[in-house]
Amino acid sequence: MITINIYLIALALALDAFGVSMGIGCGSNPSKEDRIKIIFSFGFFQFLFAFSGALLGHYINQNFFRISDFLSGSVILILGILFFYEGFKDDEQCIYKNLTLITIAVLGISVSIDALGAGFSLFYDLSSAVMIHKTLIIGIVASTMTAAAFKLIEYVRHIKLVEKYADFIGGTILIIMGLNSMIMR
Repeated sequence: MITINIYLIALALALDAFGVSMGIGCGSNPSKEDRIKIIFSFGFFQFLFAFSGALLGHYINQNFFRISDFLSGSVILILGILFFYEGFKDDEQCIYKNLTLITIAVLGISVSIDALGAGFSLFYDLSSAVMIHKTLIIGIVASTMTAAAFKLIEYVRHIKLVEKYADFIGGTILIIMGLNSMIMR
């Protein structure tokens, strides 16, 4: 996978965290300490799930069956379709008034589930060191996008539109990359 692709994947995965962060910032105006916890949680779980998926994919690829480019592309394509579908949902705009440590961890996990599939399908054939490097990029981008969302919410109050376009953009990136993996190899 060329370098630009990892940043596009990381951006697509982070857009979910971005949208949720916008909802948190709009709904509760979290303290600086809570924002730091959320930024860390979202980045950490994106990294952890992507790395866990990569390890699982590597284990399956080595011990059970060879993961094909078609299978890995299909997983990314499905993730993209799910993201795109999320853009059509009409969810509440401002959310999450009570931020406990458990709530922050659950939110971190919920915005990171898709990273498990991405790690599984994209990094299964890499060395452990490269897996860590690429999944760290995913975590750092998620943290950066989360921090950017908290900054942006101070200026933008129409977050429904921002969240919707974040899902459409993320979904489109994943769909294109999934189709590329399925067709071009």
